Amino acid sequence: MRTHWRIFPFLGLFLVGMICLAAVPYFHHLVYPDSLPRSAVRRAIGYAAIPEDRQAVIPLDRQIDELGVPDHIRTEADARAYVEALVKRWWGNETNPSLAEFEERLTQAEYAAVRDPKKLIPESQVAKTFNRLMDEWGMPLWTRISVPELHAFKISYTLTVYPRSVARLPDESIAPSCRPTEALLLLHLLDSNGGVPLQIRERVRETRFPWNLLKRLRWSRPTLEPPVEYGLHPEPLTPESRQRGEYIICQRRYFASHPEITFDREVSEIFSELGIH
Repeated sequence: MRTHWRIFPFLGLFLVGMICLAAVPYFHHLVYPDSLPRSAVRRAIGYAAIPEDRQAVIPLDRQIDELGVPDHIRTEADARAYVEALVKRWWGNETNPSLAEFEERLTQAEYAAVRDPKKLIPESQVAKTFNRLMDEWGMPLWTRISVPELHAFKISYTLTVYPRSVARLPDESIAPSCRPTEALLLLHLLDSNGGVPLQIRERVRETRFPWNLLKRLRWSRPTLEPPVEYGLHPEPLTPESRQRGEYIICQRRYFASHPEITFDREVSEIFSELGIH
């Protein structure tokens, strides 16, 4: 079957089962990271005692995250156990025969990246791969991402899911490069969100240009109150929901007009671009 979500066997590992966890605040926090503090998320699902950093919120994810700690991956078998745990956690019902081959390639790439930092995947390559997909699918220009936006997106999302297996620099800061599983997670989350959320994009812009000054100038001007409209009215669309709707429409249109696209070809292209041989 050539449905869109099957094109990404590992890009879909990480978020598909999240709704089934009965942790609605946590899922909402992944999609809208500024909407709920981490402490509130933990209280909402009963894990207030978890340390504030270096711990995933969901207990099963903490177990998988422990398998992914670099110091714990000493052999290729250790890397395979980590990858297999991820596959079972998020893609246990998939029966495509090609998955075994892709899983083995991912295992070897993951082991190599843990042993040699030079084997990590630059964030610039992850951004390039996502932007290439957006070009191919004919997506709106606003879906394209910059490397700083990707890095901010990575901090906001992946640290919440598997914080101990995120690539880090010697000073423990977040590295500007990714382990293979991490790169695939980022691509999937970008696709799930329709690109970088507006609040993250604005945050990056504010660090690179004094937009706060312009906002203060705008807020200093008197504004007219909108007229009151009585009666029942549909809830207005937010910019995020409007963009997400446009993204889904464009995506469906592309795959409906390209029935020749196959699972193996698309995944092989993504793996090749990321250097997962």
